[in-house]
Amino acid sequence: MKKYSLIILLSLMALVGCNVDDYTEPANFSAPLVFTPSIFNINESSIANNIPISIDDFSSLSDISQGVVSRTWVIEDGANFLNSEFTRKDSVNLDRFIDNKLGTSSQTKLVHVLFQKAGETTVTLKNKFEKEVSFLGNDAVQGEDGLWELSTVFKYDVYQRLNAEASVKNEEDGTEVFLTQSQHPSTDDTSNFTTITIEAGSNLTFKDLTTVGRPSDRVWDFDGGQPETSTEEEQVVTYNRIGEYTTNLTVSRAKLGNNTLRYSEQTKAIPVIIKVIPSTKPFTINGNAFAVNDGSSAPGTKQIAFRVNGILEPFTGVENDFSVNVVNGTFNQNFNVVSAQVSSTDETLIELELSEAVLNSDTIKLSYNGTGITAIDARVLNAFTDETVEPLIINYLTSNVNPGFENPATNDLWANADGYRLFIPAGNNASGNNQIANATNPGGGLYLSRSTDRASEGSASMKFDAVLPFESGISFLGLSNVLFQNAEIPAGVYSFKFDLYYEPGTTMGGVFTRIFGSTPDIETMSFNAPGTGQWFTVEREINVGAGGITGNAVFNFRNGGPGNENDGVTGRQTFYIDNFQVVAKENR
Repeated sequence: MKKYSLIILLSLMALVGCNVDDYTEPANFSAPLVFTPSIFNINESSIANNIPISIDDFSSLSDISQGVVSRTWVIEDGANFLNSEFTRKDSVNLDRFIDNKLGTSSQTKLVHVLFQKAGETTVTLKNKFEKEVSFLGNDAVQGEDGLWELSTVFKYDVYQRLNAEASVKNEEDGTEVFLTQSQHPSTDDTSNFTTITIEAGSNLTFKDLTTVGRPSDRVWDFDGGQPETSTEEEQVVTYNRIGEYTTNLTVSRAKLGNNTLRYSEQTKAIPVIIKVIPSTKPFTINGNAFAVNDGSSAPGTKQIAFRVNGILEPFTGVENDFSVNVVNGTFNQNFNVVSAQVSSTDETLIELELSEAVLNSDTIKLSYNGTGITAIDARVLNAFTDETVEPLIINYLTSNVNPGFENPATNDLWANADGYRLFIPAGNNASGNNQIANATNPGGGLYLSRSTDRASEGSASMKFDAVLPFESGISFLGLSNVLFQNAEIPAGVYSFKFDLYYEPGTTMGGVFTRIFGSTPDIETMSFNAPGTGQWFTVEREINVGAGGITGNAVFNFRNGGPGNENDGVTGRQTFYIDNFQVVAKENR
């Protein structure tokens, strides 16, 4: 029997996509066609995908099939058909347009389906034809009546409305206040807010607990806090100024589909008044001091800075109260401070300019002994001795090289990380190179792939998880960063390094590396792990010429063999690699 391709026109319109009143059926039905202006391009693969849509929103579906004997639209519990009398301006309240006569089925050509229950649901179109037909890989089935019935199922994922939840906690006394789904507080009326009293310089921890509506983003607004805003799920906020403050949380959800799920956001106040009173704590340095980039092309920097646990009053004439000791091998000198001031962008930060530059290989200690620096609440900064100054470490591998594996990819041969490629030699599981079966564990899981299980920085790393010798019979597994040459690295001597984390039982000895454009380009990097269950750093020296890096960075993880880095290494090896860095070597 000859099989015909069904000619169907389906117009699926979300509320913000097309105006139902303006809908016009295309006139040319000479070829199979699916018209979906507001959802996505429907094909045999995408028809199985869920269509995202918000609760209390609607889709309009129009069936214009040639040779149809009958049609029936079928919806599930939680969905309703609307009558055709509503317009876009009625979209705020669609309940009054529900066509109660229809129930869960309709025989009309054009239907408008209102979704009023969150979760997955379907809209099914059942057509009957006199001839055998097919559509999007789905074949019609002949019934007892001799007609051919074809069912086309559209799957919807109905999102709840956003409903923010959060908490704020004072870690010092354990006080914790929650914003719940049932609360809708506003800073316009704080009469029922809880007051949390803290001293100036204290911290509060805010957490976004929102799950309802599946938000994708958030923005915190911390009145009187530092930082003033944040997009983090959990944020520690410092309050330095005396006063009373409030906090707002805005949760949002990005549009999905072809705008079938439109952008949405909700703002709630955290039901807390934060009352900041004068501090009784000593006025002290807060954390380590640190070197700051002074913008000079010369090695090192002449600027260092440190924070204090309160807001500073402006000061002058305190330079001689500071001492900066610099040690590097046999070099041991004190540098003068030629300028000291409060930062123009951070009132808790003191900026110092030195008489000479400090290098990233120096050991730097900062001391202070004076009375001229005070907080706005009249506290005098305590003296301190030999506080560590963290060196200025500039990583020339910026985010466009994906040095920390933060940018994912959905490709196993890319190790699921943007900018990376696996090289897989021929093995026992498949013939030829770059067959993913030869880099896959017998129980599943790649030998090498991006992971969010652990990270030394950020949220991702590269996970190696395989038995040595490789069970697939390959002699090595290669990983290349193909973006390495995009790094703008001036001529000079650098340390190339990365972080490692060993799981228990791992004894991997090292990795063969090649960095095109460096001297030497090839070197085996020994791991020399100090133990398991901790992050550690390995490094090698590279010399970059005037032409810069000219190609990829290559890492070959090899089976053990006589004289190589993994000689004697057997069994399950599980470790993580993170935070590739190229840092200038500044030697005295």
